[in-house]
Amino acid sequence: MISFRSRLCQSLYEYWLGLPKPAGRILPLKSALDPAAIPRLLPRVVLHDLRQPGRSIIRLAGTGMAAQYGFDPSGHDYIQYVAPERRESALGELIKVAGHPCGMKVLIEQIQPSGAGIVSESAGFPFESDDGGGRFLLFVDEPLDRPNYYDPLRKPLEVLTVHERLYIDIGAGVP
Repeated sequence: MISFRSRLCQSLYEYWLGLPKPAGRILPLKSALDPAAIPRLLPRVVLHDLRQPGRSIIRLAGTGMAAQYGFDPSGHDYIQYVAPERRESALGELIKVAGHPCGMKVLIEQIQPSGAGIVSESAGFPFESDDGGGRFLLFVDEPLDRPNYYDPLRKPLEVLTVHERLYIDIGAGVP
């Protein structure tokens, strides 16, 4: 069993493991996702819809994530918020997790133009669309530190650095 530094990431992992999976499958259906079962996680979740080739549409961003970003990205392609030089890699990582399938644990640092930053741990796990037409990824992100000088509404994110990325075996191995 994998361990997380963040209690929210650990909670998402345990929730995902406990979801019913169709006979012979390793992924739960998206319809198995019950927000009422994870109210503590909801402010910090992001649900990616990977059913359209080359896109990752954010179907849900919790209020805590919208506040951290400085806007609500729901309904938009996540890739448009990634620096142009990182877009192919960022989308590739999401597709890798959804397609393999596996979970992912990431340690991320976000920095504002002022130099202020925040380090967080994220964890994501795949879901099968109910019609079999693609995959979704549910992520939760929890800051590991809470500096009082980080204000996304006044100073938007400038740099995002991935310090660590681990794949989590959920029954199909890891890429």
